[in-house]
Amino acid sequence: MHVYRHGSLSIAFARAGRGKPVVLLHNGGASHAIWRHVAVRLAGSREVFALDLLGFGASSRPPCGHTLDHHVEILGGFIDALRIAPTALVGNCMGAAISLSLATRRPDAASALVLVNLLTEATFRAGALGPMLTLRRALSGWAGALVRLFPPVTVPRVLSRQIVRSQMGAVGRSARMWTQEELLSGYDSPAQMRSLLGVLFDMPSYRVLDDFSPGPGFPPITTLWGLQNTVLPARAGRALVERLRPARQEWLDGCGHLPMVEAPERVSAIIAEAIEGRRSRDAEKSTAS
Repeated sequence: MHVYRHGSLSIAFARAGRGKPVVLLHNGGASHAIWRHVAVRLAGSREVFALDLLGFGASSRPPCGHTLDHHVEILGGFIDALRIAPTALVGNCMGAAISLSLATRRPDAASALVLVNLLTEATFRAGALGPMLTLRRALSGWAGALVRLFPPVTVPRVLSRQIVRSQMGAVGRSARMWTQEELLSGYDSPAQMRSLLGVLFDMPSYRVLDDFSPGPGFPPITTLWGLQNTVLPARAGRALVERLRPARQEWLDGCGHLPMVEAPERVSAIIAEAIEGRRSRDAEKSTAS
């Protein structure tokens, strides 16, 4: 693993391959490891950077700073420090939100966007964890203090397995992918739940993405969504995708919140085609329901 220093913070990242750059960003509660199989495939023709977001994986886990704005600032600093602009940005859930947010502020920094299960306030509200927004509103005045003072909590393995299993579609559940150590290890950290709580309390910052519509000259967008995603349901994603007017949209049957784990070969092919600006012969056969 390599390390990017952003002030006093350390952002860990894996680096492989040669060619035009592509940056991979994971969802909350995970790490760069969700992209392991995709990164291997992309590294044959691209230089791949897979980051651990602030608060997750091997990156710093501070008691505060888990805001969308801060994540965007760190990503922009990373791109500038490594001199890889414009780069293709690929993200899942909050990683997709960070990618899109950076592109709205610095469209010159992104050559293409692949947004997987895009996290917004509306898509979160529609999912299994949506009721937590009621708690967030009730405690909004105490948000910063609650995150800083949240006690270190290690999630028991029996519970972390259920958390990861709930993110899987039929493909992942049938193959028992939810038992993979790389998907479970993040919950062993006492700081993991505090980082996730920070994302929850910052959810209003993600609301702006519900109203965003790209204008002329904006980097081309490809969207992917797991049709069996219970965290950010596909039914909530459809209105969002319609507003984004992507060059290509993919709805992955049998996949949930982690399609890059459940169907790495297909996801890799879609990403490769998207960032190269081409489509395979059977792209039109993509599932639309």
